[in-house]
Amino acid sequence: MTGLERELFCAFEALQSAYEQQHKAWQESYASLASMYESTKREAESSREAAKRLTWQVDGLTQQVDGLSKQLEGLTGLVSKLQKKGNTGS
Repeated sequence: MTGLERELFCAFEALQSAYEQQHKAWQESYASLASMYESTKREAESSREAAKRLTWQVDGLTQQVDGLSKQLEGLTGLVSKLQKKGNTGS
């Protein structure tokens, strides 16, 4: 093997080693990104479910407030009638 052939062979081995290192780093990065994607996907689904539950709770509370408001209006009207009746009866 001549000196030039040895130099070319060493350069080839260096390039091959660099390629293998870069390829391994790329594979590790890809695996990490895939893992982060799956984790983010699960967290997003969990957040969507939590938002649905909160929406249902808010809807239920809104209905309760509306019902209580109507009851209060009825009681206020009744108190007003009783006060008028009491004032006219005196």
